[in-house]
Amino acid sequence: MKTAAIISEYNPFHKGHEYQIRKTREETGATHILALMSGNFVQRGNPALVDKYRRAEMALLGGADLVLELPVPFALSSAEFFAEGAVRILDALHGVDLLSFGSEAGDLAPLQKIAHILSAEPPVYQAHLQEALAKGLSYPVARSEALLAYDASLDPAMAKSPNNILGIEYLKALIRLGSPITPYTLRRQGKDYHDQTLQEEQFASATALRKGILEDASWHGFIPSAVAATLEDLKTAGYPFVTEEDFRPLLLYRLLLEGHDLARLPDAQEGLDQRILSKLSHLREETLAEFLQEVKTKRYTHTRISRILFQFLLGLDQADLVRLRRTTPPSVKILACNERGREILASVRKTRTLDLRHNFSRTLDEFQKADQRASQIYALVNAHYDPAWDYQGFPKP
Repeated sequence: MKTAAIISEYNPFHKGHEYQIRKTREETGATHILALMSGNFVQRGNPALVDKYRRAEMALLGGADLVLELPVPFALSSAEFFAEGAVRILDALHGVDLLSFGSEAGDLAPLQKIAHILSAEPPVYQAHLQEALAKGLSYPVARSEALLAYDASLDPAMAKSPNNILGIEYLKALIRLGSPITPYTLRRQGKDYHDQTLQEEQFASATALRKGILEDASWHGFIPSAVAATLEDLKTAGYPFVTEEDFRPLLLYRLLLEGHDLARLPDAQEGLDQRILSKLSHLREETLAEFLQEVKTKRYTHTRISRILFQFLLGLDQADLVRLRRTTPPSVKILACNERGREILASVRKTRTLDLRHNFSRTLDEFQKADQRASQIYALVNAHYDPAWDYQGFPKP
């Protein structure tokens, strides 16, 4: 038995994800695939188009065997904490052999070189980073400049592409934890991560597919047939595909009522909380996307601001996020599994150092409280989703 893990969002599951699972099996000899998936809110600071239980079922249709939930304090964080939290969970299972991820590089060597620099944080690199940040650059751009200043032989594009950035963070987390999990990367295929067009080719970006599903464009050819049939069934049943705009009134209400608590969020400090609050008139009169454009600057990216807003909406300002992000959760939720998935669960039963739960109990740990609150808030805009499933198990079709 050889288990490969994939850290994912599957928002939605598409042919690129199916390709990754297939190539991981073919090239590594993995017999079992574990997906650690974001729940109802994802890393870029958006709600998931489809709820976590239905996305987990689609992942099984696409080739995964076991789907676990990545708790929302990690899922709704920057690449560093998203990756570190996910790797901590996989490492604590003591049964994952490989971590598979896509990258623009498609080659581990240059990514590992950067990961070792970032893991060690040598003083010369730190000085270059602070110098770049002092120029008002966003953290990802400043880090890329600092890396190139530290080692001119590095490819300047290597630490700028979104999947490379995540891959570097996975490798950095493996190094810092001293994890025995072996990394494996394959080159990302098809359209750019942010591309919004659907053209006649096998792979399309998740961004373009979400747009296509919402606008009734021709998206079926880019999604595995069984998953496409499930999405079509949801559309027929009137499923309310969820967008960030659905939450605009709720965000405005919380910001008006308790906006002074924004500064409790570690990502909203340095005056960013005041900038957000100073622009609230735009949130009353414009879309959430337009509000984000109004708030963003060269230093404060659209994604960072969106994450802050949804962290605030979910009440993460009431949690000690700094501590939670450096903590391994005591338990993780099982969202879906098949027969091979049950074999994974059986294989880690005696060695894992965290609990794997099909259902929450009455007593919730800090991570479960955050996930249950996220479920309740997601259900406010999605009448086809029941937050009680966290306690009862999702009723399969």
